[in-house]
Amino acid sequence: MGIKKKFFFAITSIVLVCIFFGCSNKSKEGNEPNIRGIVASDTILSGMIASLLPRDRYSVEAILPPGQCPGHYDVKLTDIEKMKKAALNVSFRGMSFMDKTGTEGKAKLSVDAGGRNWMAPDSYIYGLGLLADGLSKCFPEDKAEIIRRKEQLIIEVKTEAKSLLKKIRQTGIFGKTIIASSMQKEPLEWMGFNIVGEYGRPEAMSTREFVRLSKIGRDQNAIIVVDNLQSGPDVGKGIAETLGISHVVLTNFPSEKGYLATLGDNVNAVLTATKRK
Repeated sequence: MGIKKKFFFAITSIVLVCIFFGCSNKSKEGNEPNIRGIVASDTILSGMIASLLPRDRYSVEAILPPGQCPGHYDVKLTDIEKMKKAALNVSFRGMSFMDKTGTEGKAKLSVDAGGRNWMAPDSYIYGLGLLADGLSKCFPEDKAEIIRRKEQLIIEVKTEAKSLLKKIRQTGIFGKTIIASSMQKEPLEWMGFNIVGEYGRPEAMSTREFVRLSKIGRDQNAIIVVDNLQSGPDVGKGIAETLGISHVVLTNFPSEKGYLATLGDNVNAVLTATKRK
């Protein structure tokens, strides 16, 4: 299947319900344009949306704090109020907490992540394409600006990703073996690591699994164990201690500093961990 055909099918996975009043560019009182509020499920989406839309006409905020696990987040009354007032609510498909807000009838954009981790640069770029298309349909008057911003963002992400990979290769750790949370698999593979053992959430880490992963790490000369902040920052810590190697925790959602800064922080955390004895 060609790239264009893949992208076409990916676009059809977006579920978009734009209500006229939610997407109108005019206020109800008079014809003066107003700032339209957009609420996103998390900081991956909120950061992308804020970068794609003109800042003088849109405000964007996220519901899920960057260090919080989506599966354990309890929606607050203030979250519900924000979503009710928003011109558009945007979320990844499958984020159950977004379905508990009672905001049926509001304009919504639901995005299928496609099984990807959007913290990995290639997947982040893939996501920019999906969001740009969805936002252009909801706010057609800003389509040209959205597309222009998307293309500029792609250049920025590719440039920074190339720089970070160069930094990783210079350390000599490219291709080294590691043990890691499955939720960090894609970003770590992008960094060039060979993941010889992976694990899930804390509740899935049995004694048998612990022994199995420790043996793999020892046999394969793993150099670090990498946890995912949102699913459990200490899940692999015992494995690292058993193997006598470093333990590091990465985040799956951008911090308040933004995507590129957080991607850089993740890379630097890994590089620092590989230097520790």
